[in-house]
Amino acid sequence: MKYFLLTFSIYILTTTTSISETRIESLIGVVTKVDVLKSSYVKKIPQDERICQIKEIPIYNQKQDSSELGNMIVGGLIGSAIGNKLTDKDGGGTFGAVTGAILGREQAKKTAQSGDIVGYKQQEVCETQRTIREEIVENITGYRFQIEADDKILTLEKSTPLTVGDRIELSKRISYSIK
Repeated sequence: MKYFLLTFSIYILTTTTSISETRIESLIGVVTKVDVLKSSYVKKIPQDERICQIKEIPIYNQKQDSSELGNMIVGGLIGSAIGNKLTDKDGGGTFGAVTGAILGREQAKKTAQSGDIVGYKQQEVCETQRTIREEIVENITGYRFQIEADDKILTLEKSTPLTVGDRIELSKRISYSIK
């Protein structure tokens, strides 16, 4: 059986082997057209942009009786008295005085702003906004050429540029084999 397989393998190899011939020729072609091959993408660039505009700001009527200092003193006295009455501990009056003074000051601010609007003033107001700028980036990836050679118009690509009218050397490969 081994002898049969060896003989069969040699027979297949010798009967299916065909001999071929390849010839390489050089010829001159002329560039007749050039197309630039490009790829592109969108590049997104974040940037901060300062935007300013003129806005109308209200002007309030200032009331004379809304003194911050006066309200702080009154609030402090009331807070101290309440703190002493509610607790028997040391420092209760002090805590009440501080809390009352803060509340009195806030009340004075609210009273001052709750006055009537008597007019408006124009004021420039600026703010910084983050924007995204888009930029199209194009890269040249190569060149497609139409070349006249051997009485034919050939289309070939290359990574380096040529210009119309350039004469270039081409390589032509021809293979011959028996079917």
